[in-house]
Amino acid sequence: MKIWQLQFEVDEYDNLSPINEFTAEELQSFDGRCKKNDWKPLAVKRMEPEKNLTLGDAPGFIIPVFSKKALEVLRPLISKSIEELELVFDEGEFWGINVVAVLDVIDYQSSKFRTFSDGKRIMAFEKYAFRMCADLTKHNIFKIVDEKKRRAFVTEEFKRAVEENQLTGFKFKLVWDSDEE
Repeated sequence: MKIWQLQFEVDEYDNLSPINEFTAEELQSFDGRCKKNDWKPLAVKRMEPEKNLTLGDAPGFIIPVFSKKALEVLRPLISKSIEELELVFDEGEFWGINVVAVLDVIDYQSSKFRTFSDGKRIMAFEKYAFRMCADLTKHNIFKIVDEKKRRAFVTEEFKRAVEENQLTGFKFKLVWDSDEE
């Protein structure tokens, strides 16, 4: 099994930004908490229209954002792990993806990480290792308990669906391969 960190091709495609900037508190709230019930459609704009870059199916943003096409392809794989948050954009249909699957799936014995001075909280991972468990096989997109406010992780199945459907703007960083353990 392989796990990838989900990233985006922010230099090759234009990105989106909220018309009204998020507060620090709003940014910190994308930590696996459900937002759909209180969400009001968010107006977004191109970040750098002067560069004349196209928008990919996953433009860079504060959280993952997927085009209508990407969402239609990926929804069967991720619907139980995310919330679709409506965005308002004149140039197409895009949704914010709030990853609500926050899993306790790290194999701490095999991972390498630095802790804060308290010796308990993880500051940064240098090497990820995951436990083969039911949670890991149930979710194709997820966050981990130690990094709820950071990037999401995806499975090989997610990555394959993106590639087979030629979805643009997605970038993947391999962070774990069970065959290399």
